[in-house]
Amino acid sequence: MTYEPDYKPQLRMVEPFPAVVQGKRVVGLKDPLGLSENVVLVPQEVLPLLALFDGRHSLRDIQADLSARAGRIVFLDEIIDVVRTLDKAFLFEGLTAREAFLHRTKTYRNQSVRPCSHAGSSYDPDPEKLSAELQWYFSEQGRGPGQPDFFSKPERPVGLIAPHIDIRAGGACFSRAYHALAQGQPSDVYVILGTGHAGVQGMFTAGTLDYQTPLGVTQVDRDVVDLISKEMGRDAAEEEILHATEHVIEFQVLFLQHMFSGRHEFKIVPILCSLSHRVFDSDARFAEKREMFACYCRALRKACLESGKSVCFIASADLDHVGPRYGDEFVPHRGTVEHSLAKDMELLQSLANLKTDDFIRGIQADDDSRRVCGFSPIVTMMHSMDAAEAELLNLDFAYVDDQKSFVSFGAMIFY
Repeated sequence: MTYEPDYKPQLRMVEPFPAVVQGKRVVGLKDPLGLSENVVLVPQEVLPLLALFDGRHSLRDIQADLSARAGRIVFLDEIIDVVRTLDKAFLFEGLTAREAFLHRTKTYRNQSVRPCSHAGSSYDPDPEKLSAELQWYFSEQGRGPGQPDFFSKPERPVGLIAPHIDIRAGGACFSRAYHALAQGQPSDVYVILGTGHAGVQGMFTAGTLDYQTPLGVTQVDRDVVDLISKEMGRDAAEEEILHATEHVIEFQVLFLQHMFSGRHEFKIVPILCSLSHRVFDSDARFAEKREMFACYCRALRKACLESGKSVCFIASADLDHVGPRYGDEFVPHRGTVEHSLAKDMELLQSLANLKTDDFIRGIQADDDSRRVCGFSPIVTMMHSMDAAEAELLNLDFAYVDDQKSFVSFGAMIFY
């Protein structure tokens, strides 16, 4: 491919990480979709160049900008060499990446099931050990609520918020969510809404492959997925490949299997969500995205209703992400954690009062400075289900590195 001076390269959403190669500090660029098996490594001094790959600057613009910074002429060929390397790895938006995306999606969909992607890293791959591990989180030693009295309450839950942090960090909170769920009457279908960490271009994408875990295979209700597609007038699982390595649905399936296997048959509808709080601004620039969101929630509600089945929504959602690991320039202390948890409690209380607009405004108030990554599934669930009451079950946090970076998360149930 030739790269003309007016070409405006746009870097896809990638995951940068620091590395050292042969004693030199470099930055690795990992593609969350795995369109290429190779990880691209670039010198740290190339970072200013990567920042200009935003789809707004032409190669000529980039050359002028870098030359002004360097105080010398940066030749176009130097920039094109970097562009060519990244393009071969499918890291730019455009035809090359699109063709790779379609090919990988087709290959993915030809599988009989979605294989579990986090067994062995986030939980034990052995079925017996995994069952014991999950059960421990319900025990007193695991800070859990004990074994539920299955289906003892007359009410049927219509919604649940559960964490999606690594199970070994948030197991006690997971257990409180699923303890409450299992005590109510069960549903035929669990619509699991999860944060699409790699981004979802169309805001939402369902999955059609049954979920395999060490505990068995859970079927996807393709009838409901087809009804969503019918209402939307397009394939509701168009970006299904995003489900391949995403953990947010997988973790919820594990707990559903653990609680209901041998007790109740159910199916799932897995949906990844990706939207910003800015979608709900009054700014006209977001009008199209607001309509996309509203249309999808209407389609999801109608599909669930037309299915004739009982449905419960599960929002797989963490809350705050604070500390150097997430871009903050400070090291959190106990006061930082307490402040975040107090703010989280305000947000969750809004949801407990079924005041979704207050929840959204709470995120907007500080421009989501605490990075509430469960925003997308939570607001989607709140706009898609019919709930009359809610109960806050738990609010907790976990440190994730030696710099006191932390993630907060909670559990809530809706009836």
